Amino acid sequence: MLRKASVLLGLAVLLSLLFPVKALLKESGVDPHALRLPVVDLATFCVVAAMLPALLLFRDAQLAHRIPRWSAWVALLAVASVLFVLLHMDWSLELASAYAREAIAAGNLPRAITPHRIVEGLEFAARLGVLVALVGVLLRLEAAPDQDAPVPVPVPVPVKRRKKK
Repeated sequence: MLRKASVLLGLAVLLSLLFPVKALLKESGVDPHALRLPVVDLATFCVVAAMLPALLLFRDAQLAHRIPRWSAWVALLAVASVLFVLLHMDWSLELASAYAREAIAAGNLPRAITPHRIVEGLEFAARLGVLVALVGVLLRLEAAPDQDAPVPVPVPVPVKRRKKK
């Protein structure tokens, strides 16, 4: 169940990345940052909107039966998808920015790196992780179960008994 949910979320994130919502808003004269929703960012809203097409693709391709058992690709897809969604929520974005500011102030990171650059780098890594991991999962899909194939009848195995001495 968890691997199916992670692949579905990864597919929704990938589909949301295909929507050029930010660019369309800029071209129409609307500031995308002015459309702040109470808890989520515009990208998270696009992920939620892409969940329906992702669910339809998931059912049409019969991915529930074809996803391999847990692999490194499925785990990476789950981590990258959750990281992408978390980076576009207000409370986690503020937490990541505060942690980056503290790391820079403590001298753990060079002063040339700003907290904004760190968050942008994390977002880029999450986007790239979703793309690469979803390709890895899709390349490792098992064959689709054939609906018309006859169900194999199990052949009973004869039981071997020991001979008495």
